Amino acid sequence: MEEIKGQKIPKKILNSIIKTGKFPSTFLFYGPPGVGKFSTALYFASEILKDKKKTFKGTHPDLAIIFPEFEGLEKNEIMDSRRNKEYFKLRQRKGHISIDTVRKLQDYTYLTPMENEWKIVIIAQADRITTEGFNAFLKILEEPPPNVIFILITTEKHFLPETIVSRSHTVRFSPLPFELQKEILKDESINRFGRGIEETLFLNSKKNLEERIEELFFSLSSKSRLKNWSEELRKEWNIESMLQYLQKKVEDKYKNKEITSSKAWNTFSLLKKAYRYYYSNISAEKIIFYLMLKV
Repeated sequence: MEEIKGQKIPKKILNSIIKTGKFPSTFLFYGPPGVGKFSTALYFASEILKDKKKTFKGTHPDLAIIFPEFEGLEKNEIMDSRRNKEYFKLRQRKGHISIDTVRKLQDYTYLTPMENEWKIVIIAQADRITTEGFNAFLKILEEPPPNVIFILITTEKHFLPETIVSRSHTVRFSPLPFELQKEILKDESINRFGRGIEETLFLNSKKNLEERIEELFFSLSSKSRLKNWSEELRKEWNIESMLQYLQKKVEDKYKNKEITSSKAWNTFSLLKKAYRYYYSNISAEKIIFYLMLKV
């Protein structure tokens, strides 16, 4: 896992587990977007399966990689977007992990491993599992199949049910220093940095979003917000982009002591509900109105 930039503590934890050979049935990798969670999961899996080439191609028979279902995209296209540092664009698209996917996953995990003593399941953006899917997945975790390792990956740990988190071995991934991001991106035109590569690319693709979020949610009252509503605003903003950036703004304001812990916690709770509404196919317009009235 030396190829992973930064993340000394996660690498140390996982290397130690590999040496002992005693693997928890479920891992939860969480942290900002674009800090190496998915890549680390692949390296970790390749160490256990002892086949880096098949693991990174996603062709190992004892490895299942689950992504949200994005309309019009195949799994290989999603993998390509990661290799090309374009996955941040998919985070702005609607997608979910359905109960049908979880049921198929359950069937897969009970099959005997073909080339290794272990089977590994990597679930990217695990927070996008539907409520029904989480209920089905919890049943798997309550009686995990032998020799199966689950790796859940999320930027939003607090959006996962506590029943899932409590059954997982959590590994926290830290933000990447700006200088390290510059080294990875090798792009002198980038001057706005987030906590990770994907967040940085997202912020640079939405240069006007910061000012609009700041004005709308932190400078105006609920009544004034609704007066500022327009059809152009709905068209301009992708709802998930707004949720992602609003969350970041709340985190920053709490760290800078601009808002209280109770205000931050209350806003995170509202955002959690907003994400659930979003994944339940409630219209973007209704979700934006909900946030305008509540945040």
